[in-house]
Amino acid sequence: KGKKGKKKKKGGGAGAAGPSQEPEAAVEGAEAPSEGAEVLSEAAAAEAAKKAEEEKMMRLLEKCHEERIRLGITAESQAAASAEVAEAARLDAAADEAEEEADADEEEEAAAEAALAEVEVARAEARAARAEANAALDKAQAALEGIETALEEAAAAADARRAAAAASRARAAAARRAADAAEPHRDA
Repeated sequence: KGKKGKKKKKGGGAGAAGPSQEPEAAVEGAEAPSEGAEVLSEAAAAEAAKKAEEEKMMRLLEKCHEERIRLGITAESQAAASAEVAEAARLDAAADEAEEEADADEEEEAAAEAALAEVEVARAEARAARAEANAALDKAQAALEGIETALEEAAAAADARRAAAAASRARAAAARRAADAAEPHRDA
């Protein structure tokens, strides 16, 4: 009966990893071999590190979201930039078309020169609009790439922490099994 009570107490201590369990863990450390207590401490530290990494990742995601908001990058702004590029292409095509019409109407020289001047203005406006739209797209793309890189780094760090925590849990379980296996020999 004393053995069962002891095992139940150890099982409860190993299953819960909270600050309220620390005094009990200290008492168990005095009863269990020091190697088992170290493994439990490693498992608790790994769990705390995992939680800290998850919190860090959440803060990073929030920061990325805030950066998108600060830079004004939204689905609407990206669509607007694409619309500006399409409009610039349309204006450029219209300018080319107007220029062709002007060349065809050389008989009316005064009208042709006026149309040509309009074409040049339209082409300059189109080029300016295209340059502005391309700059906006480049800025949005760079910001998105930065966010994607940050997310990939956060995910890789979280995966590494999870792997480390899993390895610590495996070591803790192995040490617990070794301690439990050694326990009948101590009583004999």
